[in-house]
Amino acid sequence: MKSNSSGFAMTNPVIGKMVKKTSEMEPDKSLGTASYSGIANKTLFFMATTVIGVVLYFILHQYLLSVSPADMIVDFVDENEIFAIHMSLYEVGVLILAGVLALIMPLAAWLLRSTIPVTGVLFTVSQGYFIGCISEFLVPEYKWIGILALVLTIAIVGVMLFLYAKRIVRVTKRFRTVMMVLFPSIIIGGFALFILGLIPGVRNAVEGLNSIMQNPVVSIISSIVFIIIAALFLLADFNAIEECVENGMPKKLEWMAAFGLAYTIIYIYFKILNLLLQLVNKSDK
Repeated sequence: MKSNSSGFAMTNPVIGKMVKKTSEMEPDKSLGTASYSGIANKTLFFMATTVIGVVLYFILHQYLLSVSPADMIVDFVDENEIFAIHMSLYEVGVLILAGVLALIMPLAAWLLRSTIPVTGVLFTVSQGYFIGCISEFLVPEYKWIGILALVLTIAIVGVMLFLYAKRIVRVTKRFRTVMMVLFPSIIIGGFALFILGLIPGVRNAVEGLNSIMQNPVVSIISSIVFIIIAALFLLADFNAIEECVENGMPKKLEWMAAFGLAYTIIYIYFKILNLLLQLVNKSDK
């Protein structure tokens, strides 16, 4: 059976190569085929490992504070009085490790798709660790920001799922193409600005652009745009999941579809969190 999986491959670069290989053959029913419940359970699994990352942060944070000498403890309140940092310098190493995992694991998942059950867990745990860190450092009167970001993230996922399920918004080939152009464009654009910022001849121009982007109004508008784009990516994820299931793709692709959805959800959470912090910062000025 030749399955119509082109959309699935386009919207999920992590599994595109494997889909191409399997689209020309009859799925092995003995190994099982992808199901909505299987993908949902694996997505919830990745969300659970994110929560584990949050818990891990609080455990390590308290432990490292308890074993660190006084001269290794840092206390700092930012100028906007939104964050109050009280941490051991030993935690810096853990945060660096979490940052490295957050950067490398998605790439590893894309290159080595069979490792997603492991690389996906390492990525989500690292993201949960950062969420715990941010939540801990928020001053008491702003602790609600993390909870509100979670509520808004769940609301966005629910609304986009409703719009897709009811076919109020349809994912067409053109829509998928636009999404797949936007994704690398955002990544390449950010990387290009970083590289150009290192070149003396154009550094001033890049710094000027960065100063514009750091303008509170521009920054808030930019954050809203990125949240909208990420929400649209949810539609592409839902479409990919539907095609994966309806075309009888191998059950092992459930991990890939689940990781793609979990990645988008976590991305939306951080973007909303960033937006709320900007709004709070602006309102205090």
